[in-house]
Amino acid sequence: MTVRVVVIGLVAAGLAGCVVVRPPYPAERPRWQLVDSVKQSEVGCVIARPIVRRSGKEGIGVQLMLKSRGDCAVRFTGAKLAFAGGTTIAVDVPPPQDLPGHSLVYAWWPIRFDNNAVWNAGKNVAELHLAYDIAGAQGEWTFPMVQR
Repeated sequence: MTVRVVVIGLVAAGLAGCVVVRPPYPAERPRWQLVDSVKQSEVGCVIARPIVRRSGKEGIGVQLMLKSRGDCAVRFTGAKLAFAGGTTIAVDVPPPQDLPGHSLVYAWWPIRFDNNAVWNAGKNVAELHLAYDIAGAQGEWTFPMVQR
């Protein structure tokens, strides 16, 4: 009788380890988000607003809304992702945009970095810095972000 109980217990334990857990739904996965205070930034002839559209293990995808109030040349001269605690990652800049008249453009900006390592290290607060040259005016936008 004891051998039978032991065998049944081992079979039950083995089957319990074979249970397949469903993968998390997209809403349950961690993703980068802009802090609520980030609405839009206005410089000279353009209004800019970033929107995080994708967030995954290999980085994030930002849609950069650019709205002009006349002919406007928008150039980006540098970009970085600065995490709380001092770590900074240089990232590729979005492509330049020439906006004729009253234009509205959504520029796709892939930001590639090892987000899996960032998540595992607990680095979930960052600022996205984007240096620009807009019609001769130079400066830098700073967009605070959090990964939840």
